[in-house]
Amino acid sequence: VGRIADLLRKLKLEQNTYLIFTTDNGPWLQFKHHGGSAGPLREGKGTTFEGGQRVPCVMWAPGRIPAGTNCDKLCGTIDLLPTIAALTKTPLPKEKKIDGLDISKLLAGSNKSPRNEFIYYTSRGELAGIRRGRWKLLLEPGTLHDVESDVSEQWDRADRHPELVAELRALAIERDAAI
Repeated sequence: VGRIADLLRKLKLEQNTYLIFTTDNGPWLQFKHHGGSAGPLREGKGTTFEGGQRVPCVMWAPGRIPAGTNCDKLCGTIDLLPTIAALTKTPLPKEKKIDGLDISKLLAGSNKSPRNEFIYYTSRGELAGIRRGRWKLLLEPGTLHDVESDVSEQWDRADRHPELVAELRALAIERDAAI
């Protein structure tokens, strides 16, 4: 990574380049220690738990992404296409539905994500859950997790917040139907 950044500086391309390092899913746990680790996050690739969904992302763009900043706002790799299109002033095809959102303001240091919720699907494309803010509802088995205070998703809060479970379930179904 350092050599790539050095080469971009040497070629004087760093002001026109965004370096983005990320992955599309968590570790492949079936390969044991060779598949990686999600650290404190639960599970890995192929699951809707945080270990399968929440991944590291490092970006570098001198003068455009404030150095040394961290972003903990809700966004996903699905948002990279519309973001890169916005940054490069490239129009997206109007005849294609794009599920991602432009998060370029987050990259520039904004504290507000354009994404209010995130919908989870199984590997077969079935609706599996929804996250809004700190709350994540997994439809089957109907568990509710506070992923800010419980990143390991160990404590089911559904019994304590039945109205929130119903609200998130209805929102997930509504958002899924709109896709």
